[in-house]
Amino acid sequence: MRAKSGWLNNKIMELFKKLCLLFVIAALPVTSVASIPFTVAFSDAGTGAVAGISSAVTVSYGAGNSEKNDERPLAIVRRFRPLVVVKQPSEAEWLEAKITQPLFDKDTLRTGPDGYALIQFMDNSLARVRPNSLLVIRGETRDRGSTFSRITLEAGELLLNVNGRQSNYEVQTRTAVASVKGTTFNTKIEDDLTTVFTGFSGIVEIIALNSGQTVNLTRRNRVRVDQRGETVTLESISSSELQNLQQQYDDLEEGTRPDILRLRFMNRSGQVREIDIRYFETD
Repeated sequence: MRAKSGWLNNKIMELFKKLCLLFVIAALPVTSVASIPFTVAFSDAGTGAVAGISSAVTVSYGAGNSEKNDERPLAIVRRFRPLVVVKQPSEAEWLEAKITQPLFDKDTLRTGPDGYALIQFMDNSLARVRPNSLLVIRGETRDRGSTFSRITLEAGELLLNVNGRQSNYEVQTRTAVASVKGTTFNTKIEDDLTTVFTGFSGIVEIIALNSGQTVNLTRRNRVRVDQRGETVTLESISSSELQNLQQQYDDLEEGTRPDILRLRFMNRSGQVREIDIRYFETD
């Protein structure tokens, strides 16, 4: 009970800090803030502590606040489960990811032991990043339906689903590179640095970086490139193996739905206002 009480106190303190920040921003002169749009969603449905709703406050500062504003993002963090952190190439510190956070050229994303991230690119292609993964996103967005992106996977595993017909994607590891258009495949770096590709749909061209050996990956096939980037092996897998891998990602996706802590405030007039705080079990 004491641990639960301490956790609740921490959550309440986090809320007060956010409210104080909003008050400070509201007090700033208009000339110091170019744009401060925000939305807050409240619910008066039910009185339980947990509800299937959420509230959000989004604050946007002027164009002079970040040089990134003039660039087009390659992707956004659509959903995640903590811990997920992001680092820009010009920054030294890692920052915790946020829902709809934009990802730009050369940004690095890392998931913790319990972390998971769903990344959505501008052409609606999706990358599902498993725990203990590290990747760098590079490329450019030509228009909404055309994207060139290279994902450098340094560690871990991801499932990439390419949807854009005019888009080109590459997934590169230390030993191999996969070039894709309109396909779904999984990439994993094993403990011995072997790269393993698993095909779900479409055709993926796999190239071993050192030997230059090339092989096409298709559905229900698995390609292994050894840690030297020289030897490539191709093998078939069963439908059940493919389904099991997909189910693992589906289970991780379930963890991206946060619980809701509902706080109720009553003023001297008896008016009640509810504020909901989203949190994850791993917080």
